[in-house]
Amino acid sequence: MITRNLAGGLLSLVLGSVYLYFAYGIHKSALADTMGAGGVPRLYGWLMIGLSILLICQAVWAYLRSDAKISWNEEWQGQGMKTIKAAGLLCFGIVYLLIVDILGYLLSIVLLLFGVAWYRGAPFGLRVIVTSIGGAIFIWAIFVLVLGVHMPPGILKSFSV
Repeated sequence: MITRNLAGGLLSLVLGSVYLYFAYGIHKSALADTMGAGGVPRLYGWLMIGLSILLICQAVWAYLRSDAKISWNEEWQGQGMKTIKAAGLLCFGIVYLLIVDILGYLLSIVLLLFGVAWYRGAPFGLRVIVTSIGGAIFIWAIFVLVLGVHMPPGILKSFSV
C-alpha cells in the first residue's frame, strides 16, 4: 500500500531531481568563487533528494515491520482537506509576491505573518498584531541591516525605510 510518507517521498524525489537538473544548468561566471552561483541550489537539490530517499526508506521499513496493516481509507482519510489547507497557504505566498513591490517588503511581511496566523486559527487580537509587526521588523532587520540585502521599499520609500 502506498502510504502518505511513501507518496511524499516519491513526489519530493521527483521535484528534487527536476530542481537539481535546473540547478546544474546555472551558468558559471569567470568571476565565480569555488561554489559559484549554482553551488547553493545544487546543495539544496542534493539535500532534497537525500531526504526524499530517507523518507522512502523509512516508509518502506515501517510498512514491512508493521503487523497491523492500515487500510487505504484509514491512511488517506482527511488528506483532501489537508491539501486544500496547504493550497490556501500557497495562495498567501502568491499574494505576497504580487504585493511586495507595491507595498514594500516590510508591510508585505506584516500582512503575510498576520494572514497566515489568522488562517491557521490564531484569534484576532493584540497578540497576533504585535507578533506580526515584531516578526516583520525582525526579519527585515536581519535581511536589510545584518545581511545588507536590498528589499523593495514600496510605499514606505517616502519614509526612507
